[in-house]
Amino acid sequence: MKKSLLFALPILCFAVGGLASCGGDSATTITVAASESPHAEILNGVVADLVKEQGYTLNVTILDWTIQNDGVYNGDYDANYFQHRPYLQQYDANDDTLEFSESYVYTKVFPVAAVHFEPLRIYPGKSEAADFESKKTTATYCICADSSNASRALTLLAENGIIDSSVTLDTLPSNIRAVPEENLASLLPDYDYGVLPANTALTGKISADPDLPVESNDVRDLRANVVAASVSRYANDSTYKTKIDVLANALLDDKVASFIASNYNNVVADARKDYR
Repeated sequence: MKKSLLFALPILCFAVGGLASCGGDSATTITVAASESPHAEILNGVVADLVKEQGYTLNVTILDWTIQNDGVYNGDYDANYFQHRPYLQQYDANDDTLEFSESYVYTKVFPVAAVHFEPLRIYPGKSEAADFESKKTTATYCICADSSNASRALTLLAENGIIDSSVTLDTLPSNIRAVPEENLASLLPDYDYGVLPANTALTGKISADPDLPVESNDVRDLRANVVAASVSRYANDSTYKTKIDVLANALLDDKVASFIASNYNNVVADARKDYR
């Protein structure tokens, strides 16, 4: 997921002052709210052509992630693309403490298909990747300060023998500092290594080093970013359902996997899965 300013890609549609429909009433126009990178890039770079082959036009609006689910639920957009299923379940249930469940029944907005995985990984700062094993327990690290990303970062550090598994955000050792996500990229050179979310690395144009630890594939399905749609409209509006199915089928196409592999320096991984 990605925080970004409220603006729209000018070549597609422009949102002024808030949520914008961007032609949502058209039976052949699919409107999607998305985070900027890699979400909107994937949509514009490959998916737009795929849905065009099926007779549809794709309109993508870049929105702050905090209002994208409301935008779909309220009917301002056909779908959104920015989040993983645990976050979506918490939104749908209006409970930010809800534990993820595979059997959860969505009532507002539901995951249609998983597209890509944004793993946390360790990135080199002022120290080289080649030196990691020899200095990993004494090196300094910056991690994301928000509780979700911090928990993932601490799990990754514990799995690699850097800290004890009992360490929490409130009991960080002196060589690990939690900083706001927007400052991680700029502060990375001040630390030996950083544990960065993928979008932070993409925004800061930081390439992943394949020799440094990355989150396990065991969490790929759980944390994969999904395209999400309205529960009621998908169940009751055949025109809407067709549009969402066309969008989902395009996102599940092998060309999307090829686009991800070619454009993101190992920071983003293919995680396509159909949830319909």
